[in-house]
Amino acid sequence: MAKVVFENVYKSYPRRRAEDSSVLSDSSPAKIEGEKNAPAQKSGTHGVSVSVLRNINFTVEDGEFMVLVGPSGCGKSTLLRMLAGLEELTGGNIWVGDRLINNLPPKERDIAMVFQNYALYPHLNVYDNIAFGLRRTINQSFKSNWIEDILTGMTSSLPRGLRYLSAKEKEIAKRVKYVAGLLQIESLLNRLPKELSGGQKQRVALGRAIARNPQVFLMDEPLSNLDAKLRTTTRAQIVQLQRQLGTTTIYVTHDQTEAMTMGDRIAVMNEGKIQQIAPPLEIYHHPVNRFVAGFIGSPPMNFIPVRYAAPLTLTHPQFRLTLPETWTKPLQGYKETRLLLGIRPEHLSLSNSNEQNLAVIVNLVEALGNETYLSVHLAKDKNSTLQVKIPGDKSIARGDLLHLAIDLNKIHLFTEDKGESLMSNR
Repeated sequence: MAKVVFENVYKSYPRRRAEDSSVLSDSSPAKIEGEKNAPAQKSGTHGVSVSVLRNINFTVEDGEFMVLVGPSGCGKSTLLRMLAGLEELTGGNIWVGDRLINNLPPKERDIAMVFQNYALYPHLNVYDNIAFGLRRTINQSFKSNWIEDILTGMTSSLPRGLRYLSAKEKEIAKRVKYVAGLLQIESLLNRLPKELSGGQKQRVALGRAIARNPQVFLMDEPLSNLDAKLRTTTRAQIVQLQRQLGTTTIYVTHDQTEAMTMGDRIAVMNEGKIQQIAPPLEIYHHPVNRFVAGFIGSPPMNFIPVRYAAPLTLTHPQFRLTLPETWTKPLQGYKETRLLLGIRPEHLSLSNSNEQNLAVIVNLVEALGNETYLSVHLAKDKNSTLQVKIPGDKSIARGDLLHLAIDLNKIHLFTEDKGESLMSNR
């Protein structure tokens, strides 16, 4: 096992000349954010390079389960592929344990990867799919014996019980059976991939990675092809296996529910940059900016533009709030300015009409039984959509006028321009 360290990692791709003027203007975010501290970008025959990963610095501790989460195109899979050796770095260093692996080929990195599409060999049964990678690694620790090799070759077409097993094959069989027991797929060892369900294929792909006993597991959205119920079951199995094996694991997903329930820590990514790295509940309760606040949480956080006036007053055309004293320090130095008020759906509750509460009209009701999700808009602003989570025993209909109270101890405030949280100063 080993920790993984990313030091000032950059990745860029050449952009075609026809796209340069339309996509990479002098004021584009990709160019501005990529210029600072970035390695030199070569223009070459394909035009200017565009950065897809910029200034990536973080450490995954030995035995930790780290989840990379973010929207499609944010660079999380590219980062994983660079660690695996499937993509070259443009700049920076990647360390696994005490080894710098920048220039090592994938086979020498001692890393196992589980892909989204399983990547099983269709002509091999489950046993041989799991054993495939083992045969290469175990070859290096067993001396060649030409007699055993001949006997193994001569009996390879016979049923498994009648084959001659060399010392190497006996070790492989031992590991395959151990892994099959962990994953509860002992009864599937003689089946071909086409005879397996999606969940069974995913467990075989996991087994192939586990059997090698690598220093690091990499998982690139391994559950995205499974149905909702099977995803829930399989993610619990993955977490349990990782705890049991203690192998450093980096897991990529765009599903924030997976991130919250699986990771020891979460790295939230957007536009090629790390936005925040922290344990799940810290990210949920203390997001560092508007993007993280809106991405983590289902339904997402609501944002309402408000005006702040010292000492602790927030005003909006439809309501007026007096903030708790805990906001005195974060708002120190502000006299009058525009801010974004952030409030999660579960921190809005049904109440009566007064100047501190929001008058809203119900647009949509999603009754789930144990709870109900409402999509509403402010009574005097049809464009201001909010999400609300209320108990399932409340009877609400579309078009109803409601008054919502805000839990003032649960609010977030963000700067209007950059979307930075003021909570970090609390």
